[in-house]
Amino acid sequence: MTTCTCPCSADQPTTPHAAPSAARRGRTGRRLSVVALVVLLLIGGGVATASWLATGTGAGQAAATTVQNLVVSTASPTATLYPKPAGGYSNPATGTVVATVDNPNPFPVSLSAATIGTVTVTPQPGKTCAAMYVVPTAPSKTLSPAVLVPAGATGVQITVPGALEMLATAEDGCQGATFRTTLTVSGALA
Repeated sequence: MTTCTCPCSADQPTTPHAAPSAARRGRTGRRLSVVALVVLLLIGGGVATASWLATGTGAGQAAATTVQNLVVSTASPTATLYPKPAGGYSNPATGTVVATVDNPNPFPVSLSAATIGTVTVTPQPGKTCAAMYVVPTAPSKTLSPAVLVPAGATGVQITVPGALEMLATAEDGCQGATFRTTLTVSGALA
């Protein structure tokens, strides 16, 4: 170890100190150089990045679609209809109305109710059957479970069990007749 004598005043004794080695001086210099380089890169990089950033504020716009009506069409019946007995129909499917639904909307619809409208009758050739003999069991029926009609779907079948009944006084000409009713379905976005 080398010692050096520091300049001191006359009344202070001299004390030996260790002189920094050449290796230590070199490491300190390199550390300072690395730190300086990193600082310069960060400052320079920040300036370069900042020069590419831009912001702006303005108005935007969106438009809602217009809801299209569902298209309800007749389908083949799944159950027969006959004059209602005094004790009621034993099969809840009797008087079921069947239809298909098309959804032209860009979103799915969940149908939860059907309203039964006016009944029209097409009797067999040479027979007569007055429409008054077939009536809705209720003006509106809940669809349970609800019927999901996907966006853009066509021909989705809907059944309304027990929607119609034939009065016990129906004439013989109603045998083999076809009964149609206006069916209005309602629901909401699924």
